Amino acid sequence: MSADPRRILIVRYSALGDVVLATSILEPLRRRFPAAELEWMTNVQYAPLLEGLPELSRVWPLTRWGVRDSPVPFALKFRGRFDVVVDLQHRARGRVATLGSAPRRLVIHRRNLREIGKALVGQEAPKVRAHATELYAEVVAPLGITAPGPLRVHLSAASKERAARVLGAARRPLVAIAPGARWETKRWPVESFAAVSDGLAADGMQTVLCGGPGDGPALAAFRAAARTSPVGDLSELPVDALAAGLAQVDLLISGDSGPAHLATAVGTPVLTLFGPTSPARWGPPPPGRALSLGLSCSPCSNHGSERCPLGHHRCMRDLDPAAVLTAAREMLGGLSTARRS
Repeated sequence: MSADPRRILIVRYSALGDVVLATSILEPLRRRFPAAELEWMTNVQYAPLLEGLPELSRVWPLTRWGVRDSPVPFALKFRGRFDVVVDLQHRARGRVATLGSAPRRLVIHRRNLREIGKALVGQEAPKVRAHATELYAEVVAPLGITAPGPLRVHLSAASKERAARVLGAARRPLVAIAPGARWETKRWPVESFAAVSDGLAADGMQTVLCGGPGDGPALAAFRAAARTSPVGDLSELPVDALAAGLAQVDLLISGDSGPAHLATAVGTPVLTLFGPTSPARWGPPPPGRALSLGLSCSPCSNHGSERCPLGHHRCMRDLDPAAVLTAAREMLGGLSTARRS
């Protein structure tokens, strides 16, 4: 392609953490092509995080598979609309929706046939070569992008207002606790989260819960185990208001899950607890911190799984709440006066 692209479509529609991490290509693309229109296709629940970002001229919400909500109408709307499609999902929905939409496609390659075969029999080799944001930047390297930019999400006035209603009169320092995760092997025991929360409460700090729609059982178990009640629950909010709430806390303690990346995008330090997945690929940037036991069998998975391949799950079960509490205290003690005021 000789001329600079005038219209670029980015495709990343799931899951929450991956969508947020993919925003790292927006600032570099805008610098490289200041006159181009950048558009994004994502799942409808994540669209509010992207709508309003100055780099994007349009966000296309994609709903579920089905006759009424088929991606086929997108293919009709998109036909010939773009100069480049940057497909960071590389799944069937995105391919159908963008069929014939651009003469050039840049696609993230997840696995080769050998790697797919190993994954199917439970022998997946974790990718630890580079951080996820660097892998996304490599996809757009043919466009002259050399490195990822910062994570970006939009916080609307309405989302900030909804978060403020949940936080109410909560005082700083305020720590968010996210005990859930999509995959069982990425979950630290809720009793351990509760012990850390109680330790912070003994230090005079307040905590607030956060999570997503599937984290109900973990949140309920946390409430049953903790001696000190959180001052609010951000998990009941839509994702954009959850982001606005995370922007108002001083620290998030979380497993390797969507809220960890969301907090990074809004400038909140994250203490992320790693077991089966790789801190090198998914860890937070400074001042965030990744905490892991570094067992010889870890990491064992790219995204987590329902059960430990060796049956012991020591990478998470043996992570001492005292070590997590110490790390949290160190991070809170290093916060700037400006952030805690």
